[in-house]
Amino acid sequence: MLRPAARQTTRRSARAVWSDHALLAAALAALLSGFTTVIDGRSWYVSAILVAILTGVTCAVLRSVGVRRVWPIAMVVELLVLAWIFVPETMLGIIPTPSSLAELGRMLGRAQDIMVEEAAPVAAAKPIVLVIAGAFGLLAILGDWLLERARAAQFVGVMLVAVFVAPAITAGDTPAVWIFIVVATLWLFLLRSRTRERTDRGWRGRSPALIVAILALMVSALIPPLLPDIRAVATSWGKAPTPVFGRGINPMLELGQNLRRNSTTLALTYTTNAKSAPYLKVSTLRDFSGKTWHPGESVAGDRFEGQIGLDPDIKTTDTLTTISIKNLRSSLVPAPYPALGISGLKGPWQFERMGLTIRSTRSDTRGQTYTVNSIKIAPTADQMRALASRSRPSLEPYLTLPSNMPTIIGATAREVTADAGNDYDRALALQRYLRNGSFRYSESAPVADGYDGNGVDVIAQFLDKKTGYCVHFSSTMAVMARTLGIPSRIAVGYAPGDVIDIRAGKNVYGNTSDDLHAWTELYFEGAGWVGFEPTPGVGSATAFAEANGVVPESTGGEGDATQRPGGLDGQEFGADGPAPTETADSTTTRTMVVTFAGLLLLGITPWLLRHIRRWWRTSRRAVDPLWHELEDTAQDFGIVTSRADTPRGFASRLRTRKGVNVEALDRLLRQVEAERFSRAGAQEKDGRADLRAVLRSLGEGASRGERLRAAALPRSLAGRGTYAVLRPEVLA
Repeated sequence: MLRPAARQTTRRSARAVWSDHALLAAALAALLSGFTTVIDGRSWYVSAILVAILTGVTCAVLRSVGVRRVWPIAMVVELLVLAWIFVPETMLGIIPTPSSLAELGRMLGRAQDIMVEEAAPVAAAKPIVLVIAGAFGLLAILGDWLLERARAAQFVGVMLVAVFVAPAITAGDTPAVWIFIVVATLWLFLLRSRTRERTDRGWRGRSPALIVAILALMVSALIPPLLPDIRAVATSWGKAPTPVFGRGINPMLELGQNLRRNSTTLALTYTTNAKSAPYLKVSTLRDFSGKTWHPGESVAGDRFEGQIGLDPDIKTTDTLTTISIKNLRSSLVPAPYPALGISGLKGPWQFERMGLTIRSTRSDTRGQTYTVNSIKIAPTADQMRALASRSRPSLEPYLTLPSNMPTIIGATAREVTADAGNDYDRALALQRYLRNGSFRYSESAPVADGYDGNGVDVIAQFLDKKTGYCVHFSSTMAVMARTLGIPSRIAVGYAPGDVIDIRAGKNVYGNTSDDLHAWTELYFEGAGWVGFEPTPGVGSATAFAEANGVVPESTGGEGDATQRPGGLDGQEFGADGPAPTETADSTTTRTMVVTFAGLLLLGITPWLLRHIRRWWRTSRRAVDPLWHELEDTAQDFGIVTSRADTPRGFASRLRTRKGVNVEALDRLLRQVEAERFSRAGAQEKDGRADLRAVLRSLGEGASRGERLRAAALPRSLAGRGTYAVLRPEVLA
């Protein structure tokens, strides 16, 4: 029964297979360069391209020996390579385990979170590199499958165009024009190889097509720059993050995304009569589920904050801060804590008793200019040591912890505060522990290593890895304080701003989107909620004046204007230098070693399998397996074979080959015919010597290239079907 020609696959010579796969590999390598607009850096490129090469070589090897169904084997090889490179600790020797698949699945889940949360180009985190490497490995497999179709060049061209525009659709930046030119040129070579006629018509016959191809490349390279750029349309990856302070939005969940945004915008400016730039609080997070912090809502039993309940012996200073909103749309108002009054706001606004934050259900901060009257408390260290964090019913929500707490959190808190005799010194010990040189600031490391967030499981990993940003530091200090019986909560807003101007002798401070911040507030009876700064490199640590008048650092949790640890060049630093994180750099060496080892293993596998089969056949006493070995060896050398062959018919065709040992061949033929057709069976019991003689003569009569081809890529591994040396076909 005839099948439609469009669905038929066509067998090609080994040279054609390798030529087509080389063109495809070069095109994919060039296209991968266009993804630098999506992923930061260059080190990830090595991992991705070597995975694609190893997968593509697998396809080429299998095709060249005549294997029809290549893609299942190639996908298994790709899975092995990805496991070897990205999750080697889960392997049983060189064999993946169920935990390998589970870990790869977890990394893919993390990659999805990064794509949703991050703006391109993202850091070269292992999950992202895994996705890119796996995708290009699958593209190599898809390309191999398309090359076997009747209209291969057209289908491959569509695939290459789709890969070329992917970075533009994702990140909004069109890849460099040289990538298009290189890929288009390689595709034209592939098209030419698939449309070449059996007889070459010479230069005059080829020149029209060549001229048209050159003109097409020139037009394609010159026109795109004149057209509008492609912008991100298909995914949230690359789009601006959602507002961090909006109605119904948990600021703790959005804070990390906004901090990692690539564009910096001026959120607000302000002037103040305070001696140093204050923190501007926007939201207060009280309720802790064990997985994340949630903003608390005022209830009737909440204690009043501000001046109410302050110890009269504690010194306070009134401050006025005038704030002008520039690029911030929020239903929550940034203000110094504790705010006692506010003027100049347009629209309906109200104070929340809990946290003294200002919010509205019908208005927002766009274009608002307002003045906040607040106080700054300045107790002495001895006064703070005399105050206790008393637990009364209204403070119980600030001590709530989940039942399944990792032991490392409480154990670390007790160890760090072992020498402290009061709650204030315990708070300082926790703050000092997190701000010391062993912890480092990084906004990307938690995402890359899969522990971004603020739940107890994340805190446990953070205490182990000691790398994170303000969300991790503030939530860790707050939870550790609760384990010690100190009421705690988290404030979210803006860290102290930078001086951007001087007007009428006053500093004008500016807060950008990079100044978004979270810090910890602890409760002390008589002093109220006191802010502490556990994040290294941001603001100044809280430390009140000792009896001798010395203030270890700035007071009240406020510090001089300071930049965030992330500089303009995108590097992130803690107390002692760059934050370590496992990105593509840490996998590059392992990738190269694993890939080249895989290539070597892949290269010797056909030879090894062929020798195992030969050993098994020659170890048996029967003659029939020896004849099958002769037929397979002849097939390896490119001699025509057929399932319809009788032993005598095949032998007669084999005799015509130059250098064949005809005498040994005839003896082996008589033995196999006697075994197959004689009642008495074979007269000569051992034909291995004759087989070796015939095989040796076949090798001696072959060229060096034929011998190398027969050893490295034996065609007989593809099966015993009809085989003949084929030439490249002319495809539509």
